[in-house]
Amino acid sequence: MESTLQDKPSIRSALEEKNKKKLDVSALILAGGFGTRLRSVVNDVPKPMALIAGKPFLEHQIRYLKEQGITNIVIAVHYESDKIKSYFGDGRLWYVDITYSDEDIPLGTAGAIANAKKYFDDTFIVLNGDTYSPLDIEKMLEFHKAKRSNFTMALHKSEDVSEYGKVLLEGNKITGLMEKEHIGNGFINRGIYIFEPRIFNYIEEGKNVSLEKEIFPLIIKENSLFGYFDESYFIDIGRPETYYKFKQDMIKSIFVKKDLSIKDALYKIGETGINLILVVDEEGKLKGVFNERFGRDHFLRGGSVNDPVEKAMIIDPVIGRTDDEKLKIDELLMSGINHLPIVDLNGVVRDVEFRKEKITNSTSTPIVRGRAPLRISFSGGGTDLPSFFEKHGGVVISATIDKYCYATLVKRADSKIIIDSDMTEENDVFVDSIKDLKYDGNFDLIKAIIKVIKPDFGFEIYLHNDVPPGRGLGSSASLSVLLISMFAQMQDLKFDDYKIAELAYKAEREELKIKGGWQDQYAAITGGFNFMEFNGDKTIIYPLRLKEHITYELNERMMLCYVGNDHSSAELHESQQQSIQQNETEIVNCLNETKKFAVEIKDYILTNNLDAIGSILHKSWMNKKKLSNKMANPRIDKLYETGLKNGALGGRLLGAGGGGYLLFFYSPRKRNQLRRALEKDGGKILDFNFESGGTVVWKVKSKF
Repeated sequence: MESTLQDKPSIRSALEEKNKKKLDVSALILAGGFGTRLRSVVNDVPKPMALIAGKPFLEHQIRYLKEQGITNIVIAVHYESDKIKSYFGDGRLWYVDITYSDEDIPLGTAGAIANAKKYFDDTFIVLNGDTYSPLDIEKMLEFHKAKRSNFTMALHKSEDVSEYGKVLLEGNKITGLMEKEHIGNGFINRGIYIFEPRIFNYIEEGKNVSLEKEIFPLIIKENSLFGYFDESYFIDIGRPETYYKFKQDMIKSIFVKKDLSIKDALYKIGETGINLILVVDEEGKLKGVFNERFGRDHFLRGGSVNDPVEKAMIIDPVIGRTDDEKLKIDELLMSGINHLPIVDLNGVVRDVEFRKEKITNSTSTPIVRGRAPLRISFSGGGTDLPSFFEKHGGVVISATIDKYCYATLVKRADSKIIIDSDMTEENDVFVDSIKDLKYDGNFDLIKAIIKVIKPDFGFEIYLHNDVPPGRGLGSSASLSVLLISMFAQMQDLKFDDYKIAELAYKAEREELKIKGGWQDQYAAITGGFNFMEFNGDKTIIYPLRLKEHITYELNERMMLCYVGNDHSSAELHESQQQSIQQNETEIVNCLNETKKFAVEIKDYILTNNLDAIGSILHKSWMNKKKLSNKMANPRIDKLYETGLKNGALGGRLLGAGGGGYLLFFYSPRKRNQLRRALEKDGGKILDFNFESGGTVVWKVKSKF
């Protein structure tokens, strides 16, 4: 029975049928070089992107690795890296997984390997980004394992080693590397290596180090470098003459005879990535052309995949002549022709011109930076919990200060996610994709934000803070609104302040089920002095417009003192909710008093009646302590009493309680006395100023 069109092999199915080999090993392609020797031929793209038969050289390498069964590929990039990233992306079009290892500065062949260390924890392959050497990697791996080698170099026998340098061998061990000036035949380095992770012990990270000049000599001295000889094809495209030779060799690779089956022709198209087959005779004369579309047309007419290619080829294709002017060739290509065979007067194929798609720098890998301020809450904390304000309404008065959370968000062309903070020496999170993010107590808030935003790209996040988290200054909310703002900027999402605050709240309160209030998210995104109202159906933020001298005076009369004992606000908010359930009347009364204090402080600030603020802060703190027995402890009480005895007119503990910062309101004449007394009792003073900017994010042009 005749098969249907759906049964016919596409390029993808043909490749999958033929190439089912899968090697459990990763590869690193060194593609960060400048390609200086090729500038006369290729001057607008990095050397690995030089076009060979219509495809970047790097694509030929990637297809070779895929054919060998290697699908996990890391590309070390530096010069014009965006052109590489924008073309290959995460590799899905080639059915591979591509990761990029960026070099901020040129690191050399060995330095690039060290820079990619985090991507390899087992045996891996390294390829030079300017050599094509389609040897059988599976056989080379078998040799590597049989010799129990840590370092293996693939070798090629050359009649002229003057351009490469000579590799000296004794048996399978490499005993020396001679300079390029040596004349004659011998073994040369193919630019393919198999390494165990031990290679990283030899290379200093962050330095420009040469594998050939600095690392291999050390390994050779230890008698540890093995050489693997293979007779397969080899070429280095680093020089114009070898670049043109490889181009001609690739064109010849798509020459076939007319009796080749359509099925095998499709295999060849899939392997080369060139959607063109040139059917030639014994003398190289063009008889016809074939591509995937012609194959499909043949199937629609009832043809078979086992028919010879001559039955599906086009026998009178558009061609160019070797004596045609360049303008004529360009006009033919611009007319819509993708592949133009060039023949001589005898009809022998001499070249193929390919319509070139311009490889450009992409804006697909932007960088966004930003900062979000921390905040001081004067009164109203606890009334912003939904369990309270949905029934009774809540109010809070707060202000942001010039202490910030900072972040840099770098979009990757692959799907990897890296989170790196100043709290640890190593990357805090490193996963292959968003689906691999697991809540494990390690930066769960950031993971929750990512899951709420759902970016469809990989990225890197770099974080640092002026003040460590857990000190009552709202740092988790500041970080949340900052990251959401940055993702919105990167994806051109038009989120207003309320939307950003709501998403931040959703990540922390709903995704992670962490108890807490609403005020911090709004404070961080809005900035400045704010009076906030919360009720069951809406939140309203009232920015307080203050004269500069009022802000300056408040700065001169407030002091932050760290008491220690960083705390978890979630646990304290949970305790407060339990208290409401157990003793609702008393707790509700306390929180209603807190609301009154917030309104009074707002009124005193707006009317410039600042002297009264100290006593209100004191009353607010005494009232807040009634909410939970975990609110204070002996150390907090002692430092607070020290403050009152040495010039403070009042104050309160910031945050949910248990630790963090005490805020004191004092007489300016008592400032030095107050500071000395608090420090003598073990308190740590944090100098600050009020700020009005709120969260700020911006795009960065430079990659560094």
